[in-house]
Amino acid sequence: MTVNHLLEAELLATVNAIWFDIDHRTGSQVSSYFVPNGSLFFGTTEVHGTAEINAVYARRAASGTRCSRHITTNLHVVEADAHQAIAVSNFILYAADGQPPMPLTAPLTVSDVRDEFQFVDGRWLISRRRITNIFVSPDAEFTVPYSTSATPPQREGNQ
Repeated sequence: MTVNHLLEAELLATVNAIWFDIDHRTGSQVSSYFVPNGSLFFGTTEVHGTAEINAVYARRAASGTRCSRHITTNLHVVEADAHQAIAVSNFILYAADGQPPMPLTAPLTVSDVRDEFQFVDGRWLISRRRITNIFVSPDAEFTVPYSTSATPPQREGNQ
């Protein structure tokens, strides 16, 4: 596949905007990067539609002050045409409860992200996002409803 650098930049801008919103605004605008019936998968946990996505991040905000940084990298467009695209990327998550500055710790997780995009009204929006934790700290506590038998128990809320 020939790399379309403009498309790659547009998709990366969307991915980075989501993580920025989570890290700096408690995720209050995450659903605006999804189509109305978009899906978000955290391991085996499924969230469908922008109302449920909003509820996930509202629970995160209500659980108290959370400092997080999602360090994103390696976005690769694996399939694309004028109306839809699929991209995979990675993130490294540092997170803890409380206000910065926080003591430096090891990352909570290194994760793969698969995003399926639709081009809607001049914007690339996510129709389906799947987050898969690849490496997980044994003492990781997530504030998103990540669920899989391979990850440690988590508290209520979101990443």
